Amino acid sequence: MQLTMSVVVCTRNRITDLIKFLPTLAVQTRQPDELIIVDSSMQPIDQDALFLALFNQNYFPQTKLIYMHTQPGLTLQRNHGIAAASGDIIFFFDDDVTLSPNYLEIIGNRFAQNGAYAGGMGNVTNIKPYRFNLYRIFRLLFLLDRNQASGKFTLSGMPTHAYGNTAPQAVEVLGGCCMAFRNWALKKEKFDEELRFYGYMEDCDIAKRISTTYPLFYEPGAQMEHHESPLGRDRIRQNRAMFITNYSYLFFKNFYRHARWKIIFYAWTVTGLLLEGVLRMNKDVFFGYIHGLIYVIKTGGKLPYKP
Repeated sequence: MQLTMSVVVCTRNRITDLIKFLPTLAVQTRQPDELIIVDSSMQPIDQDALFLALFNQNYFPQTKLIYMHTQPGLTLQRNHGIAAASGDIIFFFDDDVTLSPNYLEIIGNRFAQNGAYAGGMGNVTNIKPYRFNLYRIFRLLFLLDRNQASGKFTLSGMPTHAYGNTAPQAVEVLGGCCMAFRNWALKKEKFDEELRFYGYMEDCDIAKRISTTYPLFYEPGAQMEHHESPLGRDRIRQNRAMFITNYSYLFFKNFYRHARWKIIFYAWTVTGLLLEGVLRMNKDVFFGYIHGLIYVIKTGGKLPYKP
């Protein structure tokens, strides 16, 4: 029996990115059974001519099309998408990605071949290639996030990503731009709506909670590009504050309470982040981390970033 597929795309004020993505979904060798657009744009896009030229039954003849407009917030929007989705597999794509034509088919086959998998993702092919240099050594030493890695969480709770690896593997971390989960897994674990704005590590949070009980996979044969639209992304100082704050929230929520001794590695990683700001000689990076760390101390790491 073929697994049914729902695709959820959350968007906000990025119609140009979205209309580049939709054609790559329309030509998939395995068409989705549902396409759910969860829009929080200041001006709803359901009357936009460019969007309507692509979001219609002529363009997606085999797909049920669902559009909704919600309050902004990536985790909130994704949870609305989950509530509306009926497919066995729910795919989440950022609106600034483009897919290879067989992406859905390959990921769907992996789920069909192994019923134990609760989630998985493909490969982002336009990332910077792996180079073993001083920067890489620095990130390894301080247990920082990086690509072309194990796809596991470090001892400090920092995620690493398998993007760029050439072999399939079991992972704990999935990337929000291209992750997929079984519907039943998302009925047990929703996205944390305390993570505001565009989420930032919301993918790591839900992947951690699900991977604690069920296996996740990385499949490099399913390929896509992530163009990382600058629209809707915060300034560097606010971005870095959000990063260290949400990382700390993730650590204390999902790691510290189960293994308090890991606080040593958390402190080591925070030291690495501060040192990164110094070495990059970028005051916005450094003071962004400082601002976020002050917030963490005030809240005890129990709240994600809220300016």
